[in-house]
Amino acid sequence: MNYVNRKLNIAITRIANAYRDPNILAEFIAGQLKNRVSFRKAMKKAIELTELAGTKGVQVQIAGRIDGKEIARVEWIREGRVPLQTIRAKIDYCSYTVRTIYGVLGIKVWIFLNKE
Repeated sequence: MNYVNRKLNIAITRIANAYRDPNILAEFIAGQLKNRVSFRKAMKKAIELTELAGTKGVQVQIAGRIDGKEIARVEWIREGRVPLQTIRAKIDYCSYTVRTIYGVLGIKVWIFLNKE
């Protein structure tokens, strides 16, 4: 198998509203947490960026040894509407794990988009 002479086309597309994407938002929060920023401050900043991007609602959840505490816990903040029980609702979701010096944290992001 000789794959040396293969041509590969890579197309880079720019996302118009980056903070409407839950993956980008989760990576933003993960970067903040790795830099030892307070988790609540990171969550609020992420929600603020998402609100500016023009979404109807956002929910962010962080679970694990938050701020290096001995006991793991779950913290979440919701802003706007996030109707998780409504099947027709256009909700983007992302689950993201981040390795900090204290251990592994799980980040979940739900974004309610206004596309009906």
